[in-house]
Amino acid sequence: MKVEAGEYETLRRWAAEMFELTFEPLPNLKPEDHPISVLDATAAGAPARARQGLAMMIGDEVEMTAAFSPEEVARLDSHLRALALPTLSEMRLRVMKAVRRIAARGAIRSDDEYFLIRNAVEALGDKSNAQEFWRLLGDYELRSSTS
Repeated sequence: MKVEAGEYETLRRWAAEMFELTFEPLPNLKPEDHPISVLDATAAGAPARARQGLAMMIGDEVEMTAAFSPEEVARLDSHLRALALPTLSEMRLRVMKAVRRIAARGAIRSDDEYFLIRNAVEALGDKSNAQEFWRLLGDYELRSSTS
């Protein structure tokens, strides 16, 4: 999944909201170590790198919701829609479209795509199409280790 500059702020707000909604409070987490604070610090000096980090964060958050019930997804969708943010269902669809594009191409081209496929395969567990994703991951790891 790619985050464009024009959608960065909206998706940053989405990721921040999802973090608060889906993670247990971390009492020992220093404010400067909060993922959104780290993202903001990165964005100040390297906006393109921050967009990559945000895409990974979104992929992680989508993966973490894979086992949510339809009722829980509907509740989150309603909450996010009320904040004028994309719904969880919309973000899941966006992530899966990116995964399908990579699978159809038959090759992973970047670390960003690697982590997107890695999240997808971990969410799939032992399902049959997970084998193809594992093959793509292995091929990319082999190419990366020789370059």
